[in-house]
Amino acid sequence: MLMKIGTLLFAVPGVVLLYLYNLDMSAIQECQQLQQFYDASTSTCTEQPQPTQSYYQRHSALVNYSMLASVLGGALITWGMLLRGLARAPEDRPS
Repeated sequence: MLMKIGTLLFAVPGVVLLYLYNLDMSAIQECQQLQQFYDASTSTCTEQPQPTQSYYQRHSALVNYSMLASVLGGALITWGMLLRGLARAPEDRPS
């Protein structure tokens, strides 16, 4: 059970971050194709140059908590593997 929960905690936040980052980059690319600038505060294209901010600067709490969840998921996976390795199945025990 620990390994299943750990696997979800390990994988899902990274996949969600990649998806959200991809949406953000798509919006920026659309604005560049229109010869405009992306305004991150309103998520629209404008004709005025905008200050450049990284995704992390704009969504630092989301990125930090997602990575924390992934680290905790990795720890749960490791703990689950250790517990599974310590409790061998009866057929695996030497006679």
